[in-house]
Amino acid sequence: MAAALASASQDDLIRCAELWSETDELRQIGVSVEVAAGVLDALAGLAQRAQASDQRLNCWWAL
Repeated sequence: MAAALASASQDDLIRCAELWSETDELRQIGVSVEVAAGVLDALAGLAQRAQASDQRLNCWWAL
């Protein structure tokens, strides 16, 4: 997942955000495509920085 985030293009992130925001969990709490894209963009940046410094990335998400 970290490698996929680190190498994802902006278009990839938006496509994923569109699909992710349509899940029952995110729809129920009103997460928009824009918010989901912002989260993925932030995670992608974190993954890129971790990869550049030869570090690992762990992420835990709870709704």
